[in-house]
Amino acid sequence: MKLKTQYSQTKFQSLSPDRQIKALDRLISALETCLGDQSESSRLISHILELRELVETPIPEKIQVFLRELHPGLSPHQLMNKLYFYHGAALRKDSQLSLRSGDGSIAGDPHLRQKAAQICIICDNLRSVFNVGSLFRTAECLGVGEVLLCGISPTPQHSNMEKTAMGTQSLVAWRHFASTAEAIADCRQRGYKVCALETLNGAQSIYEAEFMLPLALLIGNESLGIEPALLDLCDEFFYLPQLGWKNSLNVGVAAAISLYHIVFGA
Repeated sequence: MKLKTQYSQTKFQSLSPDRQIKALDRLISALETCLGDQSESSRLISHILELRELVETPIPEKIQVFLRELHPGLSPHQLMNKLYFYHGAALRKDSQLSLRSGDGSIAGDPHLRQKAAQICIICDNLRSVFNVGSLFRTAECLGVGEVLLCGISPTPQHSNMEKTAMGTQSLVAWRHFASTAEAIADCRQRGYKVCALETLNGAQSIYEAEFMLPLALLIGNESLGIEPALLDLCDEFFYLPQLGWKNSLNVGVAAAISLYHIVFGA
């Protein structure tokens, strides 16, 4: 439900004292949706402070504390921190917050963009729509050519993909394959070198490897990794070196680190 962000003075004064307090609380909650818009958040803060002066009943301590240091000059990060404590650490999910700025401005070295366009990601039966959404965001930010979703990997039709991919699922080319082996075969037919990102004996540190394009990066299931039979279909194996006790990272994080290195660092 869309939160109301404006009350006329007449309308607000016509509300009962209890409804006035609830209206202030709703307006404060609405601040979460405009954190990325300095002009709108400043307007809304000024409006909240104006309405506060019209409240004749005692304002609850929780709202008083929040309003005490509220002013239109707060930065988005300062306002976000205040809202965090106001809601008892129960801020909205990232996908519900308006935090993005600068979307639509594409810049960068044309050579790097051409390089990234020759890379595709093969997802071997990923389970998590969060991880796949994260991969779409990484792929869009880098200009990766294509995402190949295999087996049970959720596709952009998934009801939660819009939230996790933050809209990037409509900006990146993707296809679904019934099996990962089919996706690998498709890449080979198009001349791609297939490389697996996996922690196994014989794998090479991604920071010591040389990459030949076009390249398909195969990543595996969150719990089981890449299906062993598929490793026989790969040309090379890369791993991310670890300095800690745990021997692997979240698949979306690992893929992002690897792809950024392939594009910018190699």
